[in-house]
Amino acid sequence: MSQRKIWLCDHRGRNAVVVLVPRRRAAPLGHRDAAGSSVRFCRCIKTTATFDSLLRRHGESEALARALVDGDPELDLEAAGRETGSCDRVYLGHDGKPFYSARMLEVIFDCDGREIQRRPPELVPANLVPDCAPVWSGKLLSCREAIGRFAFTRAYQVRHGNALEYDFLHGLAAHLEQRDSLVLVGSGPRGIGPLIPERNALPMKGLLAGKTQGKAYRLVLYLAAFELRKPEART
Repeated sequence: MSQRKIWLCDHRGRNAVVVLVPRRRAAPLGHRDAAGSSVRFCRCIKTTATFDSLLRRHGESEALARALVDGDPELDLEAAGRETGSCDRVYLGHDGKPFYSARMLEVIFDCDGREIQRRPPELVPANLVPDCAPVWSGKLLSCREAIGRFAFTRAYQVRHGNALEYDFLHGLAAHLEQRDSLVLVGSGPRGIGPLIPERNALPMKGLLAGKTQGKAYRLVLYLAAFELRKPEART
């Protein structure tokens, strides 16, 4: 599997293409039941029926409501509760049958949840390694401000591949550590535009944090999918 890379620029006007490594998560804690036996996660079948298929079976909504009260017509006793194993996503039509050829549409909603537009999805390329050199944004944020403004969804450790990249990244980490700040890393002529980590991904804000300890350094790129804002007062 190919490594994910990003083209970074620093406060000295230097730039380099470096490697992004996902931060490792701690091993999940095990769970046990009241008897002390190990508990494992499994995916089970809930139902094989849809509302439309049940409505067609019972003819009208009132008859379907009575059937739901009197029994469990939505349950297939041969399938419900069975463990599934690995699953693939399948899209169904109104008749409950799978689609073999579907046309994807991008549906856009406003802030009140009303649909305002439908259009074919656009092909948006990744921009972590753009065609031209990136720009140092110079926009520094304190840790408190960054945590209060953004909802971080991903984190990558930035690593070097040779001695020149090491000197570049160590100097960048030291610069951020001295100012006790995170720097906004982005696209565009000002270096504050959104980052798109992979093709057709959700645009994200990138913030870079750095620490040093002697000759060692740690640089972490945090990606935020959402910016937290106070709701506007409505009259």
